[in-house]
Amino acid sequence: MPDAWQVTEVTDTADESGRIDAWEIMLTRASDGVTVGVFLPKVAIESTAVACGLASTDEVIDVLMHRAVHPVYEPNLPETNPWQMPGEEARAAVLERVERCRRDHATVATAVPKARTAAARKAADVLAPLRSYVRIDPVKAAATRLEQQRALLQTGA
Repeated sequence: MPDAWQVTEVTDTADESGRIDAWEIMLTRASDGVTVGVFLPKVAIESTAVACGLASTDEVIDVLMHRAVHPVYEPNLPETNPWQMPGEEARAAVLERVERCRRDHATVATAVPKARTAAARKAADVLAPLRSYVRIDPVKAAATRLEQQRALLQTGA
């Protein structure tokens, strides 16, 4: 049975220079209290959506949180480069990796908690700062991805 991880804390922070705005996210494994800290630059949500062809902020958060715990179980599993494949392939590859983590190793609770009112849900949602920071526009993300891939082809990368 896969381990259950929970996002327990999100702190607004920056790198040591103060120039890169970020979040520090703490993930805790319920069975033994092991904690993993993730330093997540704020630009990572939108850039991950563009690179991997993801369509929503919640989908990106789910991918990033599972990407954070997967190395605990398979530290040498190579990460695929989404820029080396078409958008739909990149999306399929990253979602397959999340599914593999869920099936074989761990799940990370990222869903908005159920509560009676919107205010109560927001108060209980530790990931609310990430959700409210950026909204992924799937059309804009796909267009940006095409522009980036075109630029990569022109430079021969």
